[in-house]
Amino acid sequence: MLRYLSLCLLFIYIYACHNTRQTDNSKTETPKNTKKVNVNIVSPQNGQQVQQNEIIDIIYEIKNDSLDIDTAVLFVNNREAARFTGAHYKWTMNEKRTGRQSLRLSMRADGVEVAAASFVLKYFPPPPLYYSYSIVKQYPHNTGFFTQGLFYDEGFLYEGTGQYGSSALMQIEPTTGKVMKSVNLSEKFFGEGITLVNNRIYQLSWQEHQCFIYDKNTFEQLSTLSYTNEGWGITTVGDLLAVSDGSSIISFVNPDNFAEVRRIEVCSNKGNVSQLNELEFIDGLIWANVWQTNTVVMINPETGAVVGEIDLSGIYQNANAENCLNGIACDAENKRIFVTGKHWSKLFEITINQTK
Repeated sequence: MLRYLSLCLLFIYIYACHNTRQTDNSKTETPKNTKKVNVNIVSPQNGQQVQQNEIIDIIYEIKNDSLDIDTAVLFVNNREAARFTGAHYKWTMNEKRTGRQSLRLSMRADGVEVAAASFVLKYFPPPPLYYSYSIVKQYPHNTGFFTQGLFYDEGFLYEGTGQYGSSALMQIEPTTGKVMKSVNLSEKFFGEGITLVNNRIYQLSWQEHQCFIYDKNTFEQLSTLSYTNEGWGITTVGDLLAVSDGSSIISFVNPDNFAEVRRIEVCSNKGNVSQLNELEFIDGLIWANVWQTNTVVMINPETGAVVGEIDLSGIYQNANAENCLNGIACDAENKRIFVTGKHWSKLFEITINQTK
């Protein structure tokens, strides 16, 4: 009986010690988990819209009077931008890329962070230049083609089409609309944008996350590459592929493996611009059809700013939400620009004219 009682007392003692250690540990963790919320950003407001070169008043207040702050460090888009003393600092917005700007204040005491706060600003660029169009020539276009991608190379147009069971890649004689050669996609793929890199044609698929790579001369499929998001538009910018996914983001990826190198957030003076469909790189800018509209936007590939906007209203009388404008190609050597749309009977050669 005595032996049994001794074992019970020993068990209670061990259990109590174990709980005490747990309680002590939780007490030491509490300041570590809560110290980062002891600061309040007074200015600017989270989500506030700013302009390039605007001077922003950054003001913070400490909620815990016991914290002794000697330095505040400002990080902008994960880069250190400034160090200052006191609770007020004037920062000049000089980030070149448009859209979301991530800022973080880190409050230090003797080099150790004791409080921190993050907030977001939004940079939208100045208004773009606006353009109208003039039709130079009209060429035949097959109304059976659900146009998803278009480019011009060495006297021929190359067109990628969509729809399950009808998706294809074609080489086309521009003046007659005659298909010179073609390759069909499997019925389980919905074709999207196309582009050319080093005599290889890249063709996206919509929701199947596959990019097909063909030999330009033979149309032999060489390989496939995988990607994560939806595939919409694609064009070649220098050594990289610029790819859209229906959002306001254009990703620049390595053509060898589709690894993302960088990205831009496309914005106009009115906000983010999404639904970026077929893409074409022309004179240093990315031209993009805005899906289900008559608008083509001209995008700075370094900043994401929409610097130009072309209104193509009325160019094709039978255009509608489904059979919409979608297809831009450029004959750079002869300075010709071609546009068409889904199931359109015409391909148009155009020039653009600045209106304001």
